[in-house]
Amino acid sequence: MKKRFIVFLRLCLGWLIILFTYLLTYSVAFLIGWNVKHVLGILLIIFPYTVGALYYSAFCKGNSKTFYALSFLVPCIAEKISIYLTSAFIYDINPLYIGSVMQRIVDEGSKIRSGIDGILGYFPNAVSFFSWGYVLEGLLLSVILTIFLIKYQRIVTD
Repeated sequence: MKKRFIVFLRLCLGWLIILFTYLLTYSVAFLIGWNVKHVLGILLIIFPYTVGALYYSAFCKGNSKTFYALSFLVPCIAEKISIYLTSAFIYDINPLYIGSVMQRIVDEGSKIRSGIDGILGYFPNAVSFFSWGYVLEGLLLSVILTIFLIKYQRIVTD
């Protein structure tokens, strides 16, 4: 029982490392006013998950395939869902209309919900990197890193 608790703590610590790296990358780019949306999207896909892969390969040896799959897929999917739902709320669109929400994000928001005008200047630029390509590339990278870690752990334990 204690081993499962330690494994779960290591998994959660890896998620926190990915989250912290993501927020640090995003915050630095946002604070310096760097809004090259495709490059920002690539950085937000690659950098946090690479740092997470380094953590998992160094400190989480000998875990199951499920552990490594959860280590990348949960933060990846949670990030995409949170950006999507926040955008649906800000743009005042029903979240069930996926195409409309994604189109409004790509158009960099022409109609923002009334009553939250303070966000008007920041939010469209804040999520301009979010697109179908960002979603699919993020999931693809998560699967590739999971496969890499499983193969790496197999090599290390043999």
